[in-house]
Amino acid sequence: MDFSLRRLRADDISQVIDIEREAFSPLWVSTPFKRDIRNRRACYLVAYSGVGPAEAEPQESPPSAEVGQPWRRLAQGLRRLVGGDDQRVNGDSLIAGYVSVWYQQEEAHITEIAVREKFRGKGIGELLLIGSLRAAVEYGSKAMTLEARVSNFIAQRLYEKYLFESVGTRKAYYADNREDAVIMTVYGIDDEDYLERFEELQNAYRSRWGEICIDL
Repeated sequence: MDFSLRRLRADDISQVIDIEREAFSPLWVSTPFKRDIRNRRACYLVAYSGVGPAEAEPQESPPSAEVGQPWRRLAQGLRRLVGGDDQRVNGDSLIAGYVSVWYQQEEAHITEIAVREKFRGKGIGELLLIGSLRAAVEYGSKAMTLEARVSNFIAQRLYEKYLFESVGTRKAYYADNREDAVIMTVYGIDDEDYLERFEELQNAYRSRWGEICIDL
């Protein structure tokens, strides 16, 4: 399944909240997406895939057309409760992940980045990072920073690939287990040298995962 990036839309919010709840602790303070979606100092991007006719959830038949229809509706509801049915009947996109970026002076700060568990390991997190960096450069930022769990070495390696460096620690940052967060920052994202390296990294991504489609 191919994924592209675009700005968060109002009809994406329910899926994004599902991803946020899955990725973060139940004690995590939920993001007010509806309030912030039009904030000029914030950028919310989603990784989405269009749901075609073959992937869309089957339309329900009239009650008289199928004796077992009530059981079918019950089964569909149970699949949604356990996360086994990601397609939404009221939309044409499946949201696999999202990222939120806030701008303050010349620095962009990634506050959340999350991917549905079933789609992890497919390059979506890296695609979200690429989109965040592109958006930050377009906004005029000169640096980008974020936090990562000290135990999340996979995420840290991804950020290091894009030249983020550890610059400090936030003690007991995560509410679920009081785990520390490592603060990671990359400077000079608008410099020619960094942009050249950034393009090389994007080309490597294309070679592995396919074309990068981002609508900012």
